[in-house]
Amino acid sequence: MATGAHTAGADGRLATVMTDFLLDADERLSEQERALMTSMLAALIAGLTEELALRLGAGPAITLTAEEVVEGLRRAGLLHRPKLIALLLRRAGLYRTREGAGNGGAPLLQQFAGDNDPAVASAAMAVVLARTSGRDRFGRPGLSLSDCDAETAVELTYAVAASINVDSEEALVAAAADLLARHDEGERLEALEARLVLALEQAGRIEAATLLSLAARGEVGILAEALARIARIPPDAAWSLLLVRRDEHALGQLLRLAEQSRAVAAGLIAALTATLGLAEPAAAIAAFDAMTPAQATAERARLRLPSSFWAARTALEGHGQYRA
Repeated sequence: MATGAHTAGADGRLATVMTDFLLDADERLSEQERALMTSMLAALIAGLTEELALRLGAGPAITLTAEEVVEGLRRAGLLHRPKLIALLLRRAGLYRTREGAGNGGAPLLQQFAGDNDPAVASAAMAVVLARTSGRDRFGRPGLSLSDCDAETAVELTYAVAASINVDSEEALVAAAADLLARHDEGERLEALEARLVLALEQAGRIEAATLLSLAARGEVGILAEALARIARIPPDAAWSLLLVRRDEHALGQLLRLAEQSRAVAAGLIAALTATLGLAEPAAAIAAFDAMTPAQATAERARLRLPSSFWAARTALEGHGQYRA
């Protein structure tokens, strides 16, 4: 039995090593991304555990550390949640790009926070405060339940609650329900940044100079929101094209979808080259030039469709069950 168990374990690790080793280098997480995502996940789980303990009045009775809870959830497959992983990847990417810009973009946000337009100033200050309160003692980005979308918040809160061993499961579920009742998606950093972009738009400030400043200061999240609003596509789609795919062609296409002039597009590409680690910035402007107005219109329409629809369509096409 021992030999069989050892062989199974070895085969399992071999499968994992093969997957990791053969993964496209461009798709693999960097060590910085992995470390940031790990620390943010631990902070999120620790915060949830503490909040549940406070509501139970059972602080000392919860003996598992955040790392142990994370490991238990991972082994049970309860962390295999695309929206959660996408959030961790997004936040790690935003931190990397702001730090890569040298000053983290703070002076630009401070400039907005001191704007003469009250709506712009208020929205910018909310973003500044959210970013400040969201950092750990080492200055790294943290994560809390308020950063999660509603679906992820519900699933993760009950998963963490289920990992806690207490006498009354009813009390545990009631504590989780009370915590979730206070969850507000409007407090997410992404929602606050969207309100800042809306305020800038209403003030007539979503213009080339603003976009170039955002790119130069590494404010990729706000830039993605602004380009999405201009292009009339979902923010998540703009975010994917701008940063997740790490694809010069995708960047050029996004700028074409946002109907930027060639000069502004070239300026944005130049400003983002170091921040995004673009290997061939010329490919981005080539993709911008190659996309026709008709193609841009068709792509906008496609990106506006629900992601769940496209996931299902892709799965069906893979099994030969759908023909165009």
